[in-house]
Amino acid sequence: MKTFIKWPGNKQKHLKHILPHVPTNFNRYIEPFLGSGSLYLCLQPKRSILNDCNKDLIDIWNLIKDDHKFIIKSFKKFETTFIHLSIQNKLELCKTITHNLNSHNISKKRSVQLLLMIFCAYMGIVVINNKYRFQGLEKRVYVDNKYYFLTDNYYQRLEEVSSLLNTTHTTIYNKDYKSILKLAKKNDFVFLDPPYIYEYNVGFNYNKHEKLDIQMVEDILSECKKLDKKQVKWLMTQADTMSVRRLFKHYNIIRYPVYRPIKKEYTSELLIKNY
Repeated sequence: MKTFIKWPGNKQKHLKHILPHVPTNFNRYIEPFLGSGSLYLCLQPKRSILNDCNKDLIDIWNLIKDDHKFIIKSFKKFETTFIHLSIQNKLELCKTITHNLNSHNISKKRSVQLLLMIFCAYMGIVVINNKYRFQGLEKRVYVDNKYYFLTDNYYQRLEEVSSLLNTTHTTIYNKDYKSILKLAKKNDFVFLDPPYIYEYNVGFNYNKHEKLDIQMVEDILSECKKLDKKQVKWLMTQADTMSVRRLFKHYNIIRYPVYRPIKKEYTSELLIKNY
């Protein structure tokens, strides 16, 4: 099962490197930095604790669990007007919706509009000066009127995700990752995919009021040591930096290649595990 959402750090294309390192047996699956949930949706564990500090994102996950048909109905309504608009009118509509996301209250409609803008608009999922930013239409909007997120295949994916969330023992939280890790017990498996801290300023953040610095990596290390003491297995993805390698030098570190389409070159990321 593939993810239903574009999200920074999506590990869908990294699964071939990650899956060989997932334990074959564990009690509960815990993911404190859920994002697009690519590994969770691939594994489809029977018992899970899912969390992300981004409330908008968790609202989307909960809406899929509670009322995925509302999303499908809203998408179909959006399609009837959107695909027939000129490029300029599509641009103006998406710009207006994106800007309104910064002022609307939390609601089912807001969640649907955010999900649509994640597909339609550049930069609709990152935050600059604590606001969602609109930078233009997604390239696929310029090409033709076939948008994969407005198809029966995508709607079927939403239905499958909703079914998984409702037929398994899955709890979804919107809390700080540290409070979620406190729930981990012996024989649980924790997958950590935190925001990466690079050795340069990326100029934006993924969550409002979020501060990304080396202190966050040091805090994660401290939490991982607590998991070690509880005999909890954990696997983490990380940026391949000297700071990360230094901090986690006592753990198993695996380097794997990652292709960056924007730069048209390969770089590397790390898998770190305590087993």
